[in-house]
Amino acid sequence: MPDVRAPERRREQRRTVTEPGAETNREELAGTARFTEWRPATADALAWEGPDFRHPADVLREALAEGPLGHPWDHGFPRYAWHRTGDVVHEFRLTGESPGHYTGYTLHSSEWPEGIA
Repeated sequence: MPDVRAPERRREQRRTVTEPGAETNREELAGTARFTEWRPATADALAWEGPDFRHPADVLREALAEGPLGHPWDHGFPRYAWHRTGDVVHEFRLTGESPGHYTGYTLHSSEWPEGIA
């Protein structure tokens, strides 16, 4: 009888904060990254919120220059970067469109990765 089990699914690892290597120039990362606006599928979803009214591209640059970063790395860019202001955490994730292009959104506190206190 043939094996009819479903193939194993690979789940993405839980988002975790990692330290970049000493060879990583964070200012260069911040200077070359680009922000792409994300539009949620539902009208009631809030893609971007926070206590300040800074443009997401500026927050992305600050996150890459100074904030926690997450693996894996792709073409020299971390898949994730986070920025925290008070009790609001914004997550930036590579879009896959081209190297260094990120989208960003606000995380619920239950979604914060370990290492962001």
